[in-house]
Amino acid sequence: MQFHRDLSIFACTVILAFIVAIFCASRPAQSMPNFGQAYGVQCSECHTQIPGLNAYGRYVQRTGYAALNPHVLRREYPIWIDWPTTYTQQAPNPAVWQAGNVGLHADSAIGNDWTYHVQQWIWQGNAPGGLDTMWLAYNNLLGRQGHLFVGKLQVPAPSEFSQWFDVTGLTANAAAEMTVGEHTYELDANRWGTKFAYVANSLDAEVAYVAQSNDLNGFNDYTWTTDKTWQYKLAYANRSNPLEVGYFGARGSWPLSEGGFDQYYTNGFYIQRDPVKAVPGFIGTYQMNLDGNPGMGARRTGSNGAAYEIYQNIGSRAMLSLGEQFTNDGMGNHQQIGNIDLSYHPIRFIQFYFEEAMSVGQKPTWNGMIWFMLPTGPQWNTPLWVTR
Repeated sequence: MQFHRDLSIFACTVILAFIVAIFCASRPAQSMPNFGQAYGVQCSECHTQIPGLNAYGRYVQRTGYAALNPHVLRREYPIWIDWPTTYTQQAPNPAVWQAGNVGLHADSAIGNDWTYHVQQWIWQGNAPGGLDTMWLAYNNLLGRQGHLFVGKLQVPAPSEFSQWFDVTGLTANAAAEMTVGEHTYELDANRWGTKFAYVANSLDAEVAYVAQSNDLNGFNDYTWTTDKTWQYKLAYANRSNPLEVGYFGARGSWPLSEGGFDQYYTNGFYIQRDPVKAVPGFIGTYQMNLDGNPGMGARRTGSNGAAYEIYQNIGSRAMLSLGEQFTNDGMGNHQQIGNIDLSYHPIRFIQFYFEEAMSVGQKPTWNGMIWFMLPTGPQWNTPLWVTR
């Protein structure tokens, strides 16, 4: 009975997705995002599979969109809406659907030298949502190769920590969010602070000083009880080369509940190669952490994590990926998780995701997501079935 009920819910959701797509196609709108609308290009210009970025997409991301012509960007409305509907089940528990996630985005250019991105969750986890992103960047520094960001921004880290097509995120996120004693790492978070990125030819050098990851009330919270972190990244990353290799690290101070601080360090390395023709794509990361005082009665502790993922296009609309991750918090806790993901982009505005996640000692977890992306800008006469 439960299976048939879940199947019925899924069928209704799929039907609703196509109704929404047809409705949007009749409106003055084109494929997402609004940057693609402005330039009139297909999704594959920047993505291997939405939202995962290819080499050129990562270049646009690390320049704070300054790689794009601001006059072209302003052809389109900067506002768009997304609605991810998720599904998860781990036997013998009943399946859980969550449709209460609606986000409002605004991103574009102001004049010739400024760019911005704001994302506000109107509804998140079936409850009133929070502020995900809000940054402003000045891009006319060091011959327009320097970009200064302020606000709630993406910390310097591999792009896949924030933008990937697995349902539960890139497998390396387990290490990026590892908890050691009282300290939880936030190496993939959006946090309030400032960041400087120097992007020239094949060099990507970034450094940030960040604090809270809270909503708007966290923008001026730099009190002694707040985790404050220097985070940095140095990478070989060329916009026309599918291979990217880099280093990322952090140095922070975490306040402990019993008083005092945990002075912590991170050193991480990553390699990524986009899928090219018949050769699959690959991501590999390795991360080492050191906590001087993790709390909970523990002394100086070293921890580490590693992950890899192989992914390949199936035709022009689907992507298959297989990954595995390993973490060791240095306090006797080990984790090993594998995942198989399949994503499919049938028509504009809609993306389907399916995942089987496997953890040692547990039954597999089945995850899914239907992602609606609704633009508000004028149409450039792109047919509904054009997706990539």
